[in-house]
Amino acid sequence: MGLSRRLQADLSIIGLSAIWGCTFVVSKRALTDISPLLFITVRFVAASLPLWFLVPRGALQDSAGAVRWSAVRGGSLTGLFLFAGFACQTIGIQYTSPARSAFITSMYVIFTPILSMTLGLRRPSITSFTGAALAVTGLYFLTGAGSAGLGFGYGETLTVFAALAFSAHLLAIDHYTRRHDKRAIAFLQVGAVAVLALGPTLFVEQVRFVPTPTLFGALAITSILATAVAFFVISIVQSWTTPTRAAIIFAAEPVFAALTSWIVEGEVLTGVAMFGALLILCGVLTAELGPLARRQPEAAT
Repeated sequence: MGLSRRLQADLSIIGLSAIWGCTFVVSKRALTDISPLLFITVRFVAASLPLWFLVPRGALQDSAGAVRWSAVRGGSLTGLFLFAGFACQTIGIQYTSPARSAFITSMYVIFTPILSMTLGLRRPSITSFTGAALAVTGLYFLTGAGSAGLGFGYGETLTVFAALAFSAHLLAIDHYTRRHDKRAIAFLQVGAVAVLALGPTLFVEQVRFVPTPTLFGALAITSILATAVAFFVISIVQSWTTPTRAAIIFAAEPVFAALTSWIVEGEVLTGVAMFGALLILCGVLTAELGPLARRQPEAAT
């Protein structure tokens, strides 16, 4: 007897959360051998190639064979926000720890309904504001609560901007995947990130590239597993489970990051920092699950 679709979806999402959590440590280690924008360029070029073959025939063309420029514009805009998020996160992680980066990045869940309200798209619930209050309080404790040697520095600041960019990316994805094929938008946004990262890499960044097994392993993990495979899996299993279950499982991503950082890097969060991380996690779950709990349950068989 095979596994039910819901269980397959849950196991897939757990796997993706673990992979994405591990990439914080993987990326930080890779950046000793490669400059950040070049790392993003190579990662997304490599990820775009397999995604191209997953785009359905005709998804980017109309019945007359002309290019669907509305889809191209939508994919490019989502790619712009995705590039901004990864650029800030990847540069920022050089100046903070993987665990701190992961917990701060997870605040995109908090920022999304607030940004949506700012743009006049929808009114956030009271649970969104409650989650935001918990997360901001947690951020204060996670970054040291004034302790020497910790604090809120350059890396943390960039990571907050990354979370904001990922929030804008979520809103753009929600908008454009309702109008165009999800796999086409996935390919277009990944390709856009590669193109957008290439320009600054060539003309702004002081390029650094040292070919090492660690670097090539990091590129394989981040480009193939964490990007191409992840987008493909999500496009399949997202309809096999409910948003509530998926939200709970995805909230484990920073936990996996902290665990990986402890095992690989020996990073140990202080008691105060752990309390802050827990508050951020509670804030994320509060903001995510509040609206979902009021919706009708979705069938997932």
